[in-house]
Amino acid sequence: MALRPTQYLKEGELDNTVPAKVTRWMQFAGMKEKVTSELEGDFHRDIQGAKIRFTGDDSDEDPEAARYMDGFSRNQKGKVGDIRAGMPPYDYGEEMPYIEWYREDKGRVVLVLEPNQVNVIGTPLAFDQQEPLSRAEQGRNMASFLCEVARGLNVQPKESAGVGDEGTTKPRRRRAKRAGAPGMKLLTEESQP
Repeated sequence: MALRPTQYLKEGELDNTVPAKVTRWMQFAGMKEKVTSELEGDFHRDIQGAKIRFTGDDSDEDPEAARYMDGFSRNQKGKVGDIRAGMPPYDYGEEMPYIEWYREDKGRVVLVLEPNQVNVIGTPLAFDQQEPLSRAEQGRNMASFLCEVARGLNVQPKESAGVGDEGTTKPRRRRAKRAGAPGMKLLTEESQP
């Protein structure tokens, strides 16, 4: 399941000045110590090669914070998902700041922020000299996460069609063809030339 602790975020800083690596810290209400990050991957091109500093809205006075953050590891290791400040270029049409990573323990963390909550520190790499992040790689990260969620729910491979799971989607298509399943007719006879 994805953890969405945006409401408990106090502040943080992430650093992508070393290629393929995102490090630094975050502070959440309900946690006494800062959370550190050691993630593999890069920010999106709008901030790739720079640092970002961001703030949240919460304080330690929220009584739900400690319960929500209970069990959240103080050292986050894993892979970068989408991390962007919401500035040009908008590689995938997103104009809002978004911080996402996939934890080694197969969890997913998402922070959705407002533009005024994020400050870029340093100068990002020239975006016209960088390739957009691979959507295929991002898809594999998400598929891996979803497959782990399904395994945690004891969903059997034949009951699910997870992206990237060998043997789940292709056989279903073949069975549908063998069974003579009707296809969807997109054009009526009257509309065909």
